[in-house]
Amino acid sequence: MNRKLLVLIALVVVAWYLWAGPITAPLAEDLARVVEAPSGFDHAVSIEREPLQNNFSQRPVIQVDDYQFTLMADFQLEARVLGRRDYRRDAGARLSPIDLALGWGAMARTEIIEQFDIRQRGRFYFWRVQDYPIPRQEIIASSANMHLIPGSPEVFDELRQVREGDTVRLRGYLVNVDRPDGWRWRTSMIRTDTGDGACEIVLVTLAEVYSG
Repeated sequence: MNRKLLVLIALVVVAWYLWAGPITAPLAEDLARVVEAPSGFDHAVSIEREPLQNNFSQRPVIQVDDYQFTLMADFQLEARVLGRRDYRRDAGARLSPIDLALGWGAMARTEIIEQFDIRQRGRFYFWRVQDYPIPRQEIIASSANMHLIPGSPEVFDELRQVREGDTVRLRGYLVNVDRPDGWRWRTSMIRTDTGDGACEIVLVTLAEVYSG
C-alpha cells in the first residue's frame, strides 16, 4: 500500500473520530461533587403535563473548571423523545454533548407526532407538518429542544442510551452559563417561545429512560 493512500486513510479515520466518534462529558464528575442531586421526581410529573418548574428567587452560582453556572430554576419533566442530536465540536459540546427534542401532552401521542417531519441541527429543533393535527401554538407549548448537561457520570451513561421514541424522565436545573472569555449560554424560562434562545439548558442530575 503506497504512502499517499495510507495518509488518506489516516485522515479519514481522524475526521471520523472528530465528527462521528464517541461523545464525552468531561465535566460530569466535577459537577457531581458540587451540585445537589434530588432523590426522585415529584408525584405530579407526567407525560400528559407540561414540565414542572420552580424559579429561584435567589439564584445559586457554582463554579466548575472555567464555567460559572447560575441555577435559575428547579426543573423536571416526563416526555417523549422526538429526536436526538449529538454534538462534539461546537462551543457548547464540552458542556452539553446531547440535545433532545422532547414532547409532552399532545406532542407525546403517537397518532399526532407520526404526522410530523422532525429534525435537529445547529442546536435547533425543526418540524414540518402538511396539515396541522393540533393548533400551532399547542405544538410550540408542548415540545422543545433541550441542551442537556450531564450532572454526573451516571446521568451521562443514562442519557447515552436515549433513542427517538423513548420516554424519558429528567430532573435538574435550568441554568445560565458564563465563561471568563465572554462566552455565555442562556436558558429559556418559558415553553411558548421560539427561535434563538428558546431552548432550555438543563443541568441534569437525575435521568430515567424507558424504551419506546
